[in-house]
Amino acid sequence: MLNLNVYREVKSWKKPLHLSRTILAKNYLKLLPQIEIIGITGSVGKTLTQNAIASVLSQKYKVAVGDENLDPTFRIPKTILATKPWHQKMILEYGVEHPHDMDYYLSLVKPKIAVVTAIAPTHTKYLGDVNGVFREKVKLIESLPKTGHAVLNIDDTYCHKMAAKTKAHIWWFGQKAKDGVKISHYSQNLKGSKFRLHFNGQKASVSTKVVGRHQLTSAYAAATCGIICGLTLKQIAKGLSQTKPPQHRLNLIVTKNISIIDDSYNASLKAAIEAINTLLALGKRRPKVAVFGEMKDLGSLSKSQHQSLGAKVAKSKIKYLFTVGKVAQIIAKSARKHKFGGKIINVVTTNEAIKEIKKVVTHKSLVLVKGSRHAHLERIVYGLLHKSTKINCHHCGELK
Repeated sequence: MLNLNVYREVKSWKKPLHLSRTILAKNYLKLLPQIEIIGITGSVGKTLTQNAIASVLSQKYKVAVGDENLDPTFRIPKTILATKPWHQKMILEYGVEHPHDMDYYLSLVKPKIAVVTAIAPTHTKYLGDVNGVFREKVKLIESLPKTGHAVLNIDDTYCHKMAAKTKAHIWWFGQKAKDGVKISHYSQNLKGSKFRLHFNGQKASVSTKVVGRHQLTSAYAAATCGIICGLTLKQIAKGLSQTKPPQHRLNLIVTKNISIIDDSYNASLKAAIEAINTLLALGKRRPKVAVFGEMKDLGSLSKSQHQSLGAKVAKSKIKYLFTVGKVAQIIAKSARKHKFGGKIINVVTTNEAIKEIKKVVTHKSLVLVKGSRHAHLERIVYGLLHKSTKINCHHCGELK
């Protein structure tokens, strides 16, 4: 029985359309017995991991993968319906926000290979706490058949708890994994990153547009899926080199006037801290500017999570901290409390942020823009890339 609560935010007149599409997708999938499903869940890095796995497996197989900017509630059915009889692998992102979301996805399609990136406090407004996040996401691992594969992050405590919940074969990935793919010689700059893969005595080099040392998690996971699916190390390295960073997720935008790390798609404390680490690691001599909006859907944890982010900023060598909106001011107050050495500027709107940021940045500045989708900080990115502070954009409409 399908869980119709997943359509809670859909207008009533649209619900029959989505329901019919879902039922059609479930039945259409029965006509594709040859397809192998790879499912991805976790609190961070799901979409990059999806893109990396798709890029790797595409070196050998015909792969079906969904629109990275579409909510999984709609993306999974649409991806299934877009799959052709000649496709061999289908990659699906099982992102959850509410209790029983995973039940809905699994009633529609269960994977043969399941990947977990990491578990952290996200959507705690609905899931309660990190344990609630774990309880919902572990269902993906529990759904695996005995002949399935659980691809788990050895560096994540909650993934170890998941290992006891499945009869499938467990593949550990990450820095501490004794077996499997190893990564060395990592370096990054404003053009991308480079590293070396090692497996069974072989090695291969990777050069990619993806930045952020923490995002090696996606490379580890994708490489492991490549091994499971019988690819050579050279094929895996080529696929990782061709991986495209998801839009508005740690995207580097370098122009002669400004350099931006666009991470405006979504935000959690764990992701925000890693974004700061990436900001500090890139262009070490450049003045650093951090722009933060609210981290949404944290419920009772919201205040403490924003305070923790402020404390992290205070310990850094960021020159300017901008906060956008009322809730994000908690970050500023916490940074000030923890004796942040830079300058703090609080603004209310994205348009105001653009004007104030333009007053302090130079062509040497490196600007991080990070916030949840509801904060619409992508408008700041577009505004900084245009001479006018008020623009019309097909992505977000007129700036406000």
